[in-house]
Amino acid sequence: MMAGGATKRSGYHHGDLRQAMIEAAEAVLAEKGVGGFTLRECARRAGVSPAAPAHHFGNLAGLLTAIATLGFDDLSETMEAAVARAVASGGDRLAAICEAYLAVALNRPGRFRVVFGRLGLKSGDEELRRAAVRAFGILVRETKLALGRGVDGGELLTRLPSSYGGDADLAEILFVWSVTHGFSTMLIDGQLAPFDQQPGGRELLLGLYSGRLMEMLRAAMRGSAAMPLANPASHG
Repeated sequence: MMAGGATKRSGYHHGDLRQAMIEAAEAVLAEKGVGGFTLRECARRAGVSPAAPAHHFGNLAGLLTAIATLGFDDLSETMEAAVARAVASGGDRLAAICEAYLAVALNRPGRFRVVFGRLGLKSGDEELRRAAVRAFGILVRETKLALGRGVDGGELLTRLPSSYGGDADLAEILFVWSVTHGFSTMLIDGQLAPFDQQPGGRELLLGLYSGRLMEMLRAAMRGSAAMPLANPASHG
């Protein structure tokens, strides 16, 4: 013990440095956002020297990549859980994953921005790629099912998003993602503040999202399903 009863914190005493750094990083993101995120601050909160995280992450990009990977995994697991509940209750699977997507953004906005900001991440990281492909594959699968298409779920979850370029349903896939991601991003980034900051505004927006917007999405899917398939590669 040091004078005055303080405990000396020299060296590293965590049982799991990687987990401790990720937890510290999540706290910094929640408080300061991506703009105030530094490796030194994360190390300080984890109670280690600034050089200690290099063993697991190498640099700031490595830590951000680990967080983005967790973010994609969380998104996938939350969407799959929502699908399971929808199946059990006879609910709408596509609406379920759209609402799950929004819930992930609202629950961890800092992590969500890292996932989709694509800034400062390690290029070519295999774990990040795996997690991203899995999440996108779920969105593709549920969009295709909503359109009445047969899908091979295992095959979908191993393809890169860029490989969907020749998919006849690409427009519908992008439409669903645009509605879901656009609303989620506008809400957490404050673009909907004129509504969100009014008394009862958040409840109004969430009600519109789960209600009228999802009804419009379902109607669009029904209309698209009735249209003949077209090969997007044929359009110049």
